[in-house]
Amino acid sequence: MFHSLDQLISWEETTKKKRGVTHTPAEIARQPQVWRETSDVMQDLNGVIRELIDDQETIVLTGAGSSYFAGQCVEAALASVHKGIVKSISSTEIVMNPEGTLPRSPFTLVSFARSGNSPEGNAVFRLAQDLRPGLVKQIVVTCNDKGELARLARQSSGPSVLCVLPPSTNDAGLAMTSSFTSMVVAGFGLAYRRDASGYKAMVAALAKAAEKLLRTHGEILRSIAATSFSRIFFVGASPFFGVAQESHLKVQEMTDGQVIGKAEDTLGLRHGPMAAINENTLVVLFASTDTYRRRYETDLLKELSTKDLGCKRLVVCPDPESGWESLCHHVLDFGGDCDHLTDSVLSPVLVLPAQIIGLFKSLELGLMPDSPSRKRVISRVVEGVTIYPYPK
Repeated sequence: MFHSLDQLISWEETTKKKRGVTHTPAEIARQPQVWRETSDVMQDLNGVIRELIDDQETIVLTGAGSSYFAGQCVEAALASVHKGIVKSISSTEIVMNPEGTLPRSPFTLVSFARSGNSPEGNAVFRLAQDLRPGLVKQIVVTCNDKGELARLARQSSGPSVLCVLPPSTNDAGLAMTSSFTSMVVAGFGLAYRRDASGYKAMVAALAKAAEKLLRTHGEILRSIAATSFSRIFFVGASPFFGVAQESHLKVQEMTDGQVIGKAEDTLGLRHGPMAAINENTLVVLFASTDTYRRRYETDLLKELSTKDLGCKRLVVCPDPESGWESLCHHVLDFGGDCDHLTDSVLSPVLVLPAQIIGLFKSLELGLMPDSPSRKRVISRVVEGVTIYPYPK
């Protein structure tokens, strides 16, 4: 049986290196503090961001893989206050179809990137400048001051803002953990660009909620990882679908694909995907704080329970409904300090169970969580992508 998160962090360095846990456990554990540091960075940039963004113009949030999911997580929070259109489009889609995805009226392109060396992310920055001159303004949110995307932002001839997050966000493990959640927290700063004190209070509440989840439910999650499952479903409707996407990817990456992950919409689960939930499936539902939405979530839990679907069923939310305990195996409640938190900003906390389950399941499978891809099928920075010149 493997130890708790704190115990992994306290192992001798030689043991950590041998087991492949030099970085990932600490990167998961330090997130609440890193979010506070990230909010300080974004507050320092608040003035230039406020000047750059036009309330009436379209905002496009982009990135590849986890960085795209970060944009999805930010979308709802930003759309709730921005008067123009807000949409997340992956950089991989934009590269394949730039004319069909880049707006033809003034817009702000927000690029998220851990390393800033993703071929597609950097190509999108250049494509936007080349294909939409005079229309695009760019905001880059990156964890790497030395990355190519940061260099492009600094040398840009057009209006741009570079947001370099604290070095501690640039996690060294293959799977994005603190980098993902910190970029989401940074993205929330765009939504709170006219409410600096509200942003600070929101991030503080997020950090407290995360600390509670890690402290209260860390051992439960470790024990769940030790059970036998080969599939994992993360279920949540917008604004939780982005975090469901990131969660399924996290477990899949950290287990080298030995656990297959899926992300599904709450009501959409019944429309076919439920057929893939078998006795080897762990089901995780992200539940809303909204009473209207909870009626649908409760109905889904009742159906999953009645049909006895999944080897384990988990609910993750603040302040759960009474009675949910009888419909699932564990309710991970992180409520208590959530006065400043709406559904649209919960994703940095909601992703923590996937990170912890992925970490301990990786160890259970004899993998090295810092570098779980045994045949280097995936790598920390995507390789093998050729960017071709776009015909004008």
